[in-house]
Amino acid sequence: MFAQHEKGISKTRRITGYVLSLLPALAVMGSGFTKFLPDNEIHALLEKLGMADYAVLIGIIEIGVVVLYAIPRTSNVGFFLFCSYVGAIIVGELVIGDVPLPGLTIGVMIYVGTLLRKPSLLGWDRGME
Repeated sequence: MFAQHEKGISKTRRITGYVLSLLPALAVMGSGFTKFLPDNEIHALLEKLGMADYAVLIGIIEIGVVVLYAIPRTSNVGFFLFCSYVGAIIVGELVIGDVPLPGLTIGVMIYVGTLLRKPSLLGWDRGME
């Protein structure tokens, strides 16, 4: 009943969706784990945002979002939380004066990868039967 992809999706589309979803999920998961390590580049960036004191909490949120996204039963909620979190990444990059290319890349990959596997999340399939 709960699946990471919908029935009727071609193998190529499914594999492309999984690859586009997996790469940014691993990047955010790795970023989450680095928040537990003291004095690294991530902490310097968080210091610029005035959020260095929240590094561990942010790491827990990052790991939690990816875990929810990876579990079939919670993957839809995880997808929407992941997209919301990516918005925060983009805002953080803009606030510190960086071009938000990493955040945009992660966001596009998560969005496209998930929708290749689960097109019904857009709601386009409703009423078309």
